[in-house]
Amino acid sequence: MARQYPLVFGLFLISLWSFFCHAIDVYRADTRPFSTIQASKGMLPKGQSTVGVVSPDISLWNHCRGAADGYSRDNDGYVSTTWDRNLALKWTTGFPDRTGYIYRIHSGPNMIDCEATLGDHNPYPDEKEYAAIGGIKTNQIIGWTLVKNGVQGKEQLNPFYQASVYSNMGVGGAQPQLAAFPAGHVAWSQAPWSQYSTCAPKRSARDFFMQKRACSPAKSNQAFATDYLEYVNAICPECE
Repeated sequence: MARQYPLVFGLFLISLWSFFCHAIDVYRADTRPFSTIQASKGMLPKGQSTVGVVSPDISLWNHCRGAADGYSRDNDGYVSTTWDRNLALKWTTGFPDRTGYIYRIHSGPNMIDCEATLGDHNPYPDEKEYAAIGGIKTNQIIGWTLVKNGVQGKEQLNPFYQASVYSNMGVGGAQPQLAAFPAGHVAWSQAPWSQYSTCAPKRSARDFFMQKRACSPAKSNQAFATDYLEYVNAICPECE
């Protein structure tokens, strides 16, 4: 484990740089007016009632794959956003009556870069997704725009947005430990995910020449997610 400390420290510094130097806006297409989101105390992962809680079956892999009906799973622990506003606008046209809202949200360490985290294993890279682990607080929402039949109204600014908290906050970026591939997935034997996995020992000469070994995450999905949210809280107590 000692040999991993320089790497972990390096990742810590990279994460800090990402948090404080890569401030961006991300967008979410949603059918709900802000009053409904405010009453729910934020944009919550399906099946949750509080922002910042680790879902029992949290998995970025499952979140990005989605359910059989094309929507996100009920208990994946993330809320979808995209850095491409045009994509969010396009998605509103699929809502009932072609009416919805584009929410503009400030970046924060809760925003995990799906493409950077899952790499070539990301099933939908074209969605350009940042997934908010544990959800999005109402004070992270900058504003919203009503869209009807592709026609956009004027953006309404959120009076509860806390610029003092988020204005200098970047994204969480790549967090390979949060990928949550299933046990035995080939990614666990590949960099960068291999540093967060354990592999079955080679017990024979035949095993030695096998390139593929059964590898699994070193900790549970819940444990990795809990560690990360604790880290977010240390960096930005108001963000989580």
